[in-house]
Amino acid sequence: MELEMETSKMLKPNVVRNIPIEFKGLTYEVEVPKQKEKKKVLKGISGTFLPGELTAIMGPSGAGKSSLMNILTGFTKNGVSGTVKFGDASKARKLCCYIMQDDHFYAWFTVEETMMLAASLKISNESLPIRDKKLLIEQILETLKLTKTKHTRCSRLSGGQKKRLSIALELIDNPAVLFLDEPTTGLDSSSSFDTIKLLQQLASHGRTIVCTIHQPSSNIYNLFNQIYVMSQGYCTYQGTPDRTVDYFKSLGLECPAYHNPADFLLECVNGDYGDYTMALAEAAQKPEWRHDYNRSRPAIMGSDKIVEANSGINGNTTATTNGKVLNSSKTFSNNDHLYPPPEWMRLWLLIGRCHVQIFRDWSLTHIKLLMHILCAVIIGLLFGDSGSNADKQVSNFGSYLVHTLYLWYTTIMPAVLRFPQEIAIIKKESFNNWYKLRTFYLATLITSTPVHIILSSVYITIAYVMTDQPLELDRFVKMILSCMMLTICADGLGIFLGTILNPINGTFVGAVTTCFMMIFSGFLILLTHMSNFMRMISYISPLRYGLENMVLAMYANNRQDTICPEDVLYCHFKNAATVLKSFGMENGNYDLNLGMLVLQLVTFKSCAYFTLKRQVKHQ
Repeated sequence: MELEMETSKMLKPNVVRNIPIEFKGLTYEVEVPKQKEKKKVLKGISGTFLPGELTAIMGPSGAGKSSLMNILTGFTKNGVSGTVKFGDASKARKLCCYIMQDDHFYAWFTVEETMMLAASLKISNESLPIRDKKLLIEQILETLKLTKTKHTRCSRLSGGQKKRLSIALELIDNPAVLFLDEPTTGLDSSSSFDTIKLLQQLASHGRTIVCTIHQPSSNIYNLFNQIYVMSQGYCTYQGTPDRTVDYFKSLGLECPAYHNPADFLLECVNGDYGDYTMALAEAAQKPEWRHDYNRSRPAIMGSDKIVEANSGINGNTTATTNGKVLNSSKTFSNNDHLYPPPEWMRLWLLIGRCHVQIFRDWSLTHIKLLMHILCAVIIGLLFGDSGSNADKQVSNFGSYLVHTLYLWYTTIMPAVLRFPQEIAIIKKESFNNWYKLRTFYLATLITSTPVHIILSSVYITIAYVMTDQPLELDRFVKMILSCMMLTICADGLGIFLGTILNPINGTFVGAVTTCFMMIFSGFLILLTHMSNFMRMISYISPLRYGLENMVLAMYANNRQDTICPEDVLYCHFKNAATVLKSFGMENGNYDLNLGMLVLQLVTFKSCAYFTLKRQVKHQ
């Protein structure tokens, strides 16, 4: 009670801004492969979704439900004609949020941490101090029955809890319009009912809530204020659930006794009783059946009675029933006085989130560090004193190829696999205005680069010492610098592949690409033995520049002769210049190679950003 009183004092009362959604003559066409004419997915549909109501978009598969939802949310813009109007405000669409079908969260964060980060990304500390944000989060979690799970990691939540958390995250900045894609998918009947009941309560306080749903039970069906039914791209019904049976009866389609009206509706539009699509589409436009023509003022649902609304959930809700005044101190955020933080602050918050994730996710750091140390020791024991033994210089050259391949492969594959898993989260957060995509991408670059630098440095330092390479500072620094650039370059290519391919295809393409880069690196076939055309192709191989730079770091700049063992009569590669000439690298330029690695690194990272942007926008 004390918490509720403090919250109501700090956050000013505010009615949720009423934003009706009206669309007219909406047509959507898509191109079909090997066909000249475009396919019409939506065929001039119209409708109105009113504030204070929960609307369900229903219909069989392929009816156009998802297409309509994507157009209303702004995901789909190409091939669309008609008008879509969000209230009277020019920026009303920014007051909307989209809760997708699958609930994706970062598994290593608790519910409370996830909520706090979302609040910090959505609301600046100047407009709402941290203490008030914590109180706001407590209130939202209590309202959505998530208080007991606030210290639970998101990966351990049940399906219903995840769905409620998805809704809770978007309630922080008090959106006027909520879109939900199949909110009951994967939930049992009890969790499904609780979810829709929650949405109904949120809508009753002035929000416009629209969701797609496949085949609801009769109990869930009756919770909706309006049903918008689609079939073959047409609207075949837009009215209240209680008038569904009468509507179809007027067209000669009578619902059997004790039959779920929702099931009967889908059977009718699916053609189980004959093709009535056009007849239904015409009847749906008649004023006597349209809900927006026959709508009365929405009411707030109380615990056991319906009460008339006088203000929204974002204020101290006042309602009357049986002559008595009911006052609720449940106070959500006042979105007229809340402002988002600057983008640089969001960048700082995302960097912090990435750091926490790196340290908590042992597969990203702990295992990788352990494997780098273990593999470096094994390689060091395998190649022994190859760095100083004149009789083992070919093997020493081979060790550089091993270093190159190891660092490249162990970096590119995690990047290929990581981003496809995060795209759904990025898509949700960026679309709902948590941050700009470039801010997120920059945060990942800032946090991942030091990790790559540390891991590659640890690996090459152990291998360098154990293989008895020359203990000269400039050579050691050049070796580490080459490994760092190669590792970061591999991460860029991995992200690029991960944003254009699924994990299976990305892994395959990454492995094949690595094999061909190894062939053109200059060891399996010397650069001087390649034809001019093949040598030109080798210029696009980062492994060539990495390997050549390792060799130049160790053998260029007048290195002293290596030691020829006493039991060996002749050591051909005793002189460093002989090694360089024999492998065709005597004219190599370390700085140029390093510059090429940097250029490829920037190219891969830049391409990865644009492909990630395309994935987030169109997936």
